[in-house]
This record gives sequence, C-alpha cells and structure tokens, in this order.
Amino acid sequence: MAPWNNQAFPKEVGPLATGLFSDDAVSEVRGRSSILEVVSDYVNLKKTGKNHKGLCPFHTEKTPSFMVNEEKQIFHCFGCGEGGDVFTFLMKVGHFSFPQALEELAKRYGVRIKPRELSPHQKKETARREILYPINQIALEYFHDLLMRRREGEQARKYLAQRGLSKDLLVEYQLGYSLDLWNGLVQHLQEKKVDLELARELGLILPRKREGWYDVFRGRIIFPICDVHRRTVGFGGRILGEGQPKYLNSPESIIYHKGEVLYGLHEAKQSISEKESVLLVEGYFDLLTLHQFGFRNSVATSGTALTPQHIRILKRYANTMVTLFDADQAGIQAALRCLPLFLEEGIWAKTILLPQGEDPDTYLRKGHLEDFKGKVAEAVSLFDFFFDHLMKTHDVRSIEGRVKVAEEGVTLLRRIPEGVRRNVYSKTLAERVGLQESVLHDMLRAPSKGPPPREERRAREETRGSWPRSEEMIVRLMVHRPEIIPKVSETGVLEEFESSVLKQMAEGLIGLHEKGGQTLAEGLDHFEEDVRRQLSAFAIQESGLEEGTHQKVLEDCIQKIRERRAKNVRGELLRRIKDAERRQGKKELEALLLERQELARRESGFRKEKDA
Repeated sequence: MAPWNNQAFPKEVGPLATGLFSDDAVSEVRGRSSILEVVSDYVNLKKTGKNHKGLCPFHTEKTPSFMVNEEKQIFHCFGCGEGGDVFTFLMKVGHFSFPQALEELAKRYGVRIKPRELSPHQKKETARREILYPINQIALEYFHDLLMRRREGEQARKYLAQRGLSKDLLVEYQLGYSLDLWNGLVQHLQEKKVDLELARELGLILPRKREGWYDVFRGRIIFPICDVHRRTVGFGGRILGEGQPKYLNSPESIIYHKGEVLYGLHEAKQSISEKESVLLVEGYFDLLTLHQFGFRNSVATSGTALTPQHIRILKRYANTMVTLFDADQAGIQAALRCLPLFLEEGIWAKTILLPQGEDPDTYLRKGHLEDFKGKVAEAVSLFDFFFDHLMKTHDVRSIEGRVKVAEEGVTLLRRIPEGVRRNVYSKTLAERVGLQESVLHDMLRAPSKGPPPREERRAREETRGSWPRSEEMIVRLMVHRPEIIPKVSETGVLEEFESSVLKQMAEGLIGLHEKGGQTLAEGLDHFEEDVRRQLSAFAIQESGLEEGTHQKVLEDCIQKIRERRAKNVRGELLRRIKDAERRQGKKELEALLLERQELARRESGFRKEKDA
C-alpha cells in the first residue's frame, strides 16, 4: 500500500480536525490499527526476535536502528530517539495533526467514528468560529479584488511590481489592497449581510464615537494571514505612501493567536519538509521576496516575536532552523532572544548575517542572489553568534569583562545537554576568554541561581549512567510485567526514587493501570515527548530476565533502594549529631540519638526481609 500524501494538511478540514472526538473512538482506532502495517508503508522492515528492524525514516543512517514491536504496538529509534505509537508515527512521518492521523487510520481500518457530544458552551464557541472564518474570507476576497482587478488598485499594483513581486505570487498569497476610505469595507460587509459586531471582533472595523462604523485598514497593502489549513485568521497591512503606523496587524481573536501562526507556512511546508530546514524572518516582504527568489522553505512571524509554540510547530517539518533578522541592533537582539528558546526545545539553530542596513528583501532585489545562497549554505551557529556578541559587548582585556563573558556564556552553556557539543563550546569559550577549561567546568557544575532549564534537567538524568540501576529496573519491570504495578504502588517505593524522570514514568504507568489496565501504547500520548521516547525504548528492549524471576528481582530492587535511602539518612543523622555535640545541645542530641536507634531498627528489619 502506498504511503499517504505527505502534503502535511488537507485544504478542507474534516469535522474531527477540531479535536471533537471521544476517548472510545481513539481506543477503537488504535485497537484496530497495526503499527507494523503502517510503518511498513514507509520503512523496509525485517524481523529480528520479537521486533522488526529497519532504517529510520526520521534521520539519515546506514545501520538500521529503528525498531517496531508489533505486540506492544510501539516503535523506537535508538539512533535519533524518536518513539511512540501508531498515531505518533503517522503524525511525524506525514506531518499530520492528531485529529488528522486519527481520521486517516479510521478510514484505513474501516472504523466509523462520531464527533464527541459538545457542551452548550463548546457548541457556542464552535459555532462562533465557523461564523468568523467566512467573514475573514469575505474581507480577503474584497481586498484581493481591489488589488488585482479594480482601477482603484492601480497604484498598489505598481508599488508591488516595483518591489519585484510577480502577479503569480500576488495570487498565490492572495495579497490585497484597502481603499483610503473610512467605510469601504464597512459598506461591502453590509452588502454581504455580515454582523458588524463580529467583524469588529476580528479587528476589521471599529465603532465611531457617535454612531456607525469605520474601516481599520485604509490605504494599505493587505497580507492575509492563514493557518496551516489555509483558513484566513487575520490580516497585516502596510501603508501605501506616508503615514503611521507603517504596519498594522489584526488583534488576537478566538481564531487568531499570533504566537501560534506563522506567515507563509501553508505555502512553505512542503519545501521545508523536503529540505528539512526552515528560514525564519520577521517581515511580510522579506518572506515574499525569499519565495520569489526560490527560497520556498521560509516563514515569517507576524506581529509578534518568535515563541516556543512557533518552534514546536516547525519541528514537525524541520530539524534545522535558521534565523534571518535585520543587521541593526534590534535584529541582533531578536536573534539573541531566540537562542534560549531553541535550546529549550532541543533545536540547534543557525543565523545568517547580512551587511549593515540590509534585509533579505533589499539584499536579494539588489542582485545578490548567489552571495545570499552562499550565506544560507554557510549559516553561522547561533551559539557562535552569541559568543561573538559577548566578545564585542564586554572588554575582554579587563578582568571584569572576562568574568562577565564567562558568566553569561556559562548561563547559556547550561542549556545544552551534557555531551560532545557542550564540551566543544566550553572549550571554545575558555579559549576566547583566556581561562582554563577546568574553571568553566567548575562553574558549570556549580548550582545555578535559578532552577535549571527543562532540557538541562532532562539531559542530566537521561545520561544512562546517571540513573540509579534499581529504579530503572523497576520501571522496566512495570513496562514488561504490568501485573507487578499494584505491588510497586502499594510499597510506596516511588517516594524514595532519586530520579524525577524515572519517578514520572512509574507514576504514569500506575495511572494507566488504574484506568482499567490501559496498555502502554494507549497511554503514551499522555507523557511528555522525552519521557514517551524513553518508555518506548524500554518497551522495545527485552528485560533479559529468566521466566518466573521478576517478583524476586522487584523485591531486590526495592530492598536496595530502601537500604540506599537509609544509608543517606544515616549519614545526615551523624552529621547533625556531631553538630549538636559541638554546640552542646543536650535535648537536640537526645532526640537525634533516638532517631538513630529507630533507623537502626528499620535497617535490621530490611536485613531480616532480605534473608527470609
């Protein structure tokens, strides 16, 4: 069977694409689906033991490290770390949203699914959205017609031609023009019998002080802003001629969230997927010019700075992200603000530096196409850019300047997962500042003033050697032997886990078991991505235990965890006893000695249980 079309999203959105489906529907589709069949559409798999192995579709590799377990309905790649169930695989490989993956699998396996019954409030909100989209579409067609066909749009057409934008591009992006009148759109909406209060909610019109309405966008080039389904959610407007503000954007509404929408994504997503790389710019004209010159893997933020949600959306399509901001101070600061966001999302980003005073639009229109291609190919690591900025900002000839560079550099280095990349950049920073590497390593190991970033916490604990072996074995047993989960829960041993990641996994598995014995495949979607990946890896790997030994192994692991805990408590008690003796605190000392006796009694009980 041929793979599904990976044009990312269909133009028309089905009723389930809003997430209005029941848990029963999801369970039925999952139960009827075969992850082996679905993955086999994309990967040539060969059976190896209980698993099937092949080359990973998510990264380039020569030696197969991609595994599928048909029994558990789970996949995992030991090369890039991707893992999950049949829904996760289809969403990743086909660039589907969850509702769309559900619909595709339902069609494939002949499952009829009905939308979930909505509450009165949900019905009202859904109905309101369905009314708002057509109003934006009416406005779009009005603006587009004015630009492309009407005499009043002649000046705007000449302006856009001067900026090098072809007619085909204007049609593809549905650019428009708004008359320099107070009521041009208002009259058109009235003719179309549109509720003007709803048009106000979308930011298209505003009420006059006394009575009536007036247009928000007047005498402007109009850029329709669409979501990934190509529904118009808002507009941007660039004034034609003199005046302020130069750019005007629609306000947020129930259908437009600036931090979740990227201008040009619908048109760019196929190219981004093919190149596995995306260029990020800030302006409408920058984006359009890039597409005009063949850089179709480009998107732009609209009316807001880059957000974590923007990056998460782009991660569906690309693993390389390149920022392209203006070369002025504001552009430099924008690029630097992006770096922590990329690191938090596990993306190693790059940046392109253009000459001072240039932006992608002006640079390409001046005939620098080949030079620009070279800059894209040789994009600078955003981390290197950050280091260069630090060296320019602080006087590294002075001790104070070198200290500042080291401190700011270490703050960002902490966001990089431990490993080769962090070591390389630590060495680079040490060389630039003129410090010994050991000094920077000491600074990295020192506690930071605030809580460590999520990626750093995960990176510390996901280094296999750093996980307590007994805790890891208990989680592995819970994955492979779900019947032991009640006993793990009853013992309360999770409260003594040192690893927060392993504890989160174990608590999640207990939660699945308490929900009527849900399988791991059924519950993976409830875990964070990094935890889901590790659980899928545990599920693919064999436990390595002989049949009938798992109960004994579990008891031994619990025993070791408790002994470790007691040892740590004993050490802390001895320290407090010495402090009390030094301060001659008699009452405190007596209480601590009693506490030590109680601990010794508990430890004796551990040993008796072990010998029994």
